[in-house]
Amino acid sequence: MKYVSKSLFVVSLALLLFSCKAVDLRTDALLNKTIDNPEEQGRTLLTASKKAMGYDLLEQTEVYETKAVFTWNPVWLVMPMNAFPGNNKKELQLRLATNSFDGQVEYMEGRKKGTIQGLQSWEGYKTSVQGNKLKRHEHDRYIWGLATYHYLLEAPMHLPNAEIVRYAGKKELDGIDYDVVFVSWGSEAPNKTYDRMLAYINPNTQFIDLLEVTINDFFITMPKGLQHATARYKREKTNIGTYLPSKVTIQFKAPKAPDGEGVYHFSLSDYRFDSFNKKKLYPITGLQTYGFSKPSK
Repeated sequence: MKYVSKSLFVVSLALLLFSCKAVDLRTDALLNKTIDNPEEQGRTLLTASKKAMGYDLLEQTEVYETKAVFTWNPVWLVMPMNAFPGNNKKELQLRLATNSFDGQVEYMEGRKKGTIQGLQSWEGYKTSVQGNKLKRHEHDRYIWGLATYHYLLEAPMHLPNAEIVRYAGKKELDGIDYDVVFVSWGSEAPNKTYDRMLAYINPNTQFIDLLEVTINDFFITMPKGLQHATARYKREKTNIGTYLPSKVTIQFKAPKAPDGEGVYHFSLSDYRFDSFNKKKLYPITGLQTYGFSKPSK
């Protein structure tokens, strides 16, 4: 235990030392404006990637579900960063409404077995498999987790339509010369309102292999040094033809070696499409439907 505590102290200290400046994901080529027609090039690449991975086929579904197993690096698990507490190496079932942020996570084993946490129209709720008691609650880790993991699964569907899209040049990584596209909303410059992303598009497959992201709205206040992460994807073809993630590894800050442990990873399997009634995801009556949008402040 003392070794874990020591490692945690070192990691925490390092984060604090490098947390004084907001993350700027724009490449030198973007900052220096040396790329011709960056928006057109960026949207063309993201649209081709969406088609290559079959996300146009996922768009035709109403709902889908998948089994998920999260495995955390023990050092990071000690920190209060887990959006689904009690999930480490335990099977979960994700049920999601396509092209939205609405969904549920059900604990399939462990001390929370049978518990369902849900997000509907940005309102959180808790129920059970029996569904005989529904408890609503305010914004917390489950709301953040459901919205974030939902987006990570569907990102290639939505990125071509983002407000700000800019081709950012090439980056060599893992022996691959990736095309990199910068995506954001509101403003290209770092800000506290909108996240920024870099999509790494593999020129050989047109797949998005990585998403480098900023994280402004984490469910707890975090130093700026923690507001930067990378999602590495492994994908497999599903029975509808969409290449959905089979494993997502979350790494701290910019991309690291693909075989590294990262902060945590989650494996996804047994995707099923339109396999349950969409009403299951909407147990709260009278809420406005937002789909893939957020309520205005």
